[in-house]
Amino acid sequence: MITRPEIMEGIRRHIQRIGGQENLKILEIEPGHARLSIEVAEEALNLYGNAHGGFLFSLCDIAAGMCTYAYEVTNVTQCAGINFVRGVNGGTIYVESNIVHKGKHTAVCRVDITGEEGELLVTGNFTMFLGKEI
Repeated sequence: MITRPEIMEGIRRHIQRIGGQENLKILEIEPGHARLSIEVAEEALNLYGNAHGGFLFSLCDIAAGMCTYAYEVTNVTQCAGINFVRGVNGGTIYVESNIVHKGKHTAVCRVDITGEEGELLVTGNFTMFLGKEI
């Protein structure tokens, strides 16, 4: 059990409201491809001043769902893996998802987030379970 109050307080600070996705912009969309952009808002920062991993992960998840939905099929995330390569604390970031395999029941998407200078910030793979045609 944690007994030091300052450690417990530091642990409690990890509970945060994450916001900032409401200004997500669609730049390109077609079956198997989505490119989005967003300005990193203060509401998206973690307690260390960088974009929260949950914020970045959900942007990747949204992009994977969009590029899959563009095939006119409902979908949900079945499995996802993500690597946070570099921190970011402001500016515009770009989220790009491309389907690298589409089968009968699943689609596998590669998703990258890059910064204003094209530097890789996040990379991930999302397996989307395909539902019914729309």
